Amino acid sequence: MAAVAAAEAGARVAVLSKEPVGYGNTRMAVGLTACAGLPGDTREAFVEDILSAGGYLNDRVLVETLVDDSPAALAKLESFGHTFIRDGAGKLSPGVIHRAGYHSRARTLQSSGAGVGLAQALRAAMEKYGISLFEDTFVLGLLKEEDTVRGVHLFDLARGEELVLACGAAVLATGGAGWLFYPQTSNARTSTGDGYALAFNAGAELIDMEQIQALPFAVTHPEAYRGIFCGEPAVAGPAGKIINGRGEAVLNGGINRMDRASVVCRMSAEIANGAVAAHGGLILDLRPNLALEDGRQMRDNIRNTGIFNVVLPAYGRKAFNWEEPWEVMPTIHFFMGGVRADKDGRTCLPGLYVAGEVQGGVHGANRLGSVALTEILVFGLRAGCAAAAYAKNMPGAPRLRMHPVTAELFGRPGPVRPVTLVRQLQNLLWKSAGLVRNKSLLQEALCGLGDITDKARSASFSPERVYNTEILDYLELQNMLVTARLVLQAALLREESRGAHFRSDFPESGGEAWRKNIVLRRAENGDIGYRLEVSRA
Repeated sequence: MAAVAAAEAGARVAVLSKEPVGYGNTRMAVGLTACAGLPGDTREAFVEDILSAGGYLNDRVLVETLVDDSPAALAKLESFGHTFIRDGAGKLSPGVIHRAGYHSRARTLQSSGAGVGLAQALRAAMEKYGISLFEDTFVLGLLKEEDTVRGVHLFDLARGEELVLACGAAVLATGGAGWLFYPQTSNARTSTGDGYALAFNAGAELIDMEQIQALPFAVTHPEAYRGIFCGEPAVAGPAGKIINGRGEAVLNGGINRMDRASVVCRMSAEIANGAVAAHGGLILDLRPNLALEDGRQMRDNIRNTGIFNVVLPAYGRKAFNWEEPWEVMPTIHFFMGGVRADKDGRTCLPGLYVAGEVQGGVHGANRLGSVALTEILVFGLRAGCAAAAYAKNMPGAPRLRMHPVTAELFGRPGPVRPVTLVRQLQNLLWKSAGLVRNKSLLQEALCGLGDITDKARSASFSPERVYNTEILDYLELQNMLVTARLVLQAALLREESRGAHFRSDFPESGGEAWRKNIVLRRAENGDIGYRLEVSRA
């Protein structure tokens, strides 16, 4: 969306992606997208739902922008060939509008072709505008001239070469960092926090990096399916139950009226106490819903969204039909925190813009279901337009210097492979900052990051030049280490439980006294500097 908007504004545009353009988490989404202005809804209700769910850590201007721009942004997407499902008369009538998780009103549309169709429509749109695609390209760093972003230092994975690309402005649309918590994540393996690390290293501000959303229901087994999302609170229906390993009800009915963070918090506390099922999770029993008058219709409506399709191959037909319970565990899904920016994606670093999950401030401490796709459409368009306008006023070719990163890595011997260190980091983050956090675990994890950083200096690499996956693992590890440190530091600073952040040593909300944003920025010595600011909600 950013690339198309910039191209329409007359800019010469290139998209850099370490994977094929159109892949990533959006492609895996079921395609539910919230939109304002639909029958039975109001602007005020939509804004308040987002702020309330976010624990009022949100930036109100960003929230209002998302709501106000959503109809035009969805219409823009449809102009590229993507469609949202309508009724038999071609209208967006109440019968085709869903009420997604914790929304007070129905305002969510279902995409035809789900995330795959959405991604394909966007890629096709870029072809129309002649945008240059640099795929299999890893961005090593943002290059500055006089504290202004004027280029990117990149690594061509297909050739094994480093290059520099000059620019008038850069937009980061790199998504989140769920891969920090593999295998307990719904995210694609490319979600390694690259944008957070690039922005931090260049000097931009980040906000509320401790706020990481987990979805309550994910598959626990078989191992190949572990972490895959199979439902949010709405899937539980009005009568569904969550049962612990002793057969006791943890939540008994009404789960569908709870927000994601509240359900995850209850589940996490029970799991931390050790009362778990066979594979470490809890039991989701949806059978009571079938006894309701409209139970089977409700099941079929939810099933038609595709939101728990994975239950069929993982647990079988009876579970898919709600005729027997299945085991679930929360899975890391979305970063609410991110790079701080205004409603046009403009960061504090001149020439740098952000859009999508890499941007913080929209969702506060907890995200509503179906708003993430709306966010990428709205803020992608705005960031692209703003970046193009900024670039028009920039002078000619900048003087950029790069310091080679990969040249000495090819063929280097060592005692450990980068992927081994990646797994150590993921295990460390899941244990210390996954669901339940406390001071000792967070401090232990920070020490662990230092150990992994030291080991990475002597990692081994294949001499292969063409798509050397060990080099890729190493480069991603460097970004993961930076992002992990930001997460842990912010989690230590927030001495309360709010939204998706649960501290067992501070189990209660800090109320108005802690309605503050944690702003992080790179200090001159490379450490993390921070300040607390009253929320703009």
